[in-house]
Amino acid sequence: MTDQGLREISLPDDDVPSDQADTRADRAVAGQLDEWFTGTRHAFDLTLDLDGIDGFRRDVLETLAAEVPWGETVTYGELAALAGRPRAARAAGSAMRQNPLPFVIPCHRVTAAGGKIGGYGGGRNAVELKRRLLAHEGVTTLR
Repeated sequence: MTDQGLREISLPDDDVPSDQADTRADRAVAGQLDEWFTGTRHAFDLTLDLDGIDGFRRDVLETLAAEVPWGETVTYGELAALAGRPRAARAAGSAMRQNPLPFVIPCHRVTAAGGKIGGYGGGRNAVELKRRLLAHEGVTTLR
């Protein structure tokens, strides 16, 4: 958390130290994440701090957050096109790998072409985590 908003969320197995701060803002984020994981919240209402992220990477993250709702998926190529660069599927994938706000900016909803699940951050069980997050949203048909 910064003065501008939420800046980062770590996935399991990320090597990111936790600073155990307990502010009202931290509790609000935790509350919304709890609601999301129980299925009672499908979209976040948080101020995000994307300072330092610019260009196409920022466009992709903002587009994903705004255009791909709970229970829907988009391919890397489709996301690139939505963000204004239809031939930049690999760059969209790179933006997903560097997403500082998983769940809130739902990179688990971005899949590979041809019905394949694609990759995901979060350590050695990353693809299984992505599969579980998608199943949580009712998406279960990806290979």
